[in-house]
Amino acid sequence: MSLSHASQIPEPASDVAPRILVADDDAGFCRLISLLLHQAGYHVIVVNDGHDLIHTAQDQRPDLLLIDLVMPNLDGYEALRQLRNDSRTSHLPIIILSARTAASDLVHGFETGADDYITKPVMGDELVARIRGQLRRANRRPVHSPLTGLPGNALLLEEIRYRIQRNQSFALLHLDLTNFKAFNDTYGFARGDRAIHLLADLLRKFVVIEDRAFLGHIGGDDFALLCASERASDLSYLIINQFIASVPNLYDEADRMRGYIEGLDRDGVLRRFTLMDLVIGGAIQTPGRFSAPEAISQCVAVMKQFAKQQLTSAFVISLADDVPPLSGP
Repeated sequence: MSLSHASQIPEPASDVAPRILVADDDAGFCRLISLLLHQAGYHVIVVNDGHDLIHTAQDQRPDLLLIDLVMPNLDGYEALRQLRNDSRTSHLPIIILSARTAASDLVHGFETGADDYITKPVMGDELVARIRGQLRRANRRPVHSPLTGLPGNALLLEEIRYRIQRNQSFALLHLDLTNFKAFNDTYGFARGDRAIHLLADLLRKFVVIEDRAFLGHIGGDDFALLCASERASDLSYLIINQFIASVPNLYDEADRMRGYIEGLDRDGVLRRFTLMDLVIGGAIQTPGRFSAPEAISQCVAVMKQFAKQQLTSAFVISLADDVPPLSGP
C-alpha cells in the first residue's frame, strides 16, 4: 500500500462536488485515497468488494469509479464487465487501480471497458490529474442520451433552474422502473434497452400533447418529466396505466403467464421478481418553494421512495410543504 502526497490543486469549479466511487479491499489504502480526494474537492464513496461495487454504482450513480482488480466476491474484471453491460452504468468513467503491472493485465483491462489504468503505488498528483481528465471528457460527451436521444441530466437541470429563476409554477416527476435489474439480468442488456425504449416512447407521446412539458433521460431506467402543475396527477395516472398494459409484452410467454421471473437478489438469494412496475415521485414547484434544482430533486427522490413502498406501480406527489402528498392510482 502506497500513495504519495498530492500537491495543492484547486477544488473543482462546481456547485456540487463530483462523486468518486472507490472499490478496494485494502482499508488502509481506502483511507489514504479518501483523504487525498477529499482534499482535491471530491465526495468519496468507498466499497470493499465487487458485489457492493455493482450495487452502489447502480443505486448512487457516481461521476467516476476507481476499481481495484483483486476484490472479494467479484473481481474487478467481472465487475467492470457487468457495469459496461448495464445501461444505468455503462457511460460512467472507470479507472482501474491495480498492483498488477503485466502488459496482459493492462490490455485485458482496456478490452473489458476501462477508460484508464493506473498501477500502484499511486502518485497522488497523477491520480487527481487523470480523474480531472476523465471527468472533463465525460462532461464533453453529448448532452443527449445516446440510448434514447432525449436530453440528459445537464439539460434537465438547466431547464429546472430556468423555470425556478423565472418564478414559474411546474411539476417535476421522476419515473423509475422496479425489478428492472432482475429483468436485465435474466434477459440481457439488449432486452433491457428495449424496456427503456418502451418507457421513453410512451413518455414522448404525452410530451407532444402537453403544454410546457419537458422530458429528460437521467440515465438507465430513470426519466424525468416537467409538466404543468395541474396536470401532474392525471399524467402520472395515465402513464402508469399505459405502462402496465405494455410491459408484459417484453417478457417470454411462460414468464408473462406466470407473472414473475426467478433470479438472484443482491444478496445472492434465489427469489421471484414480479413483472416490472413503474413508480413516480413528484413535487409541485410554486414561486419561492424550492430555490434550486437540487432542492426540488431531493424532495422528488423522497416521494419516489414512498411510491416504492406500495410494492406496485404507484405515484406520490408533494403538493406543498404543509399539505399531505397526493398518491395513486
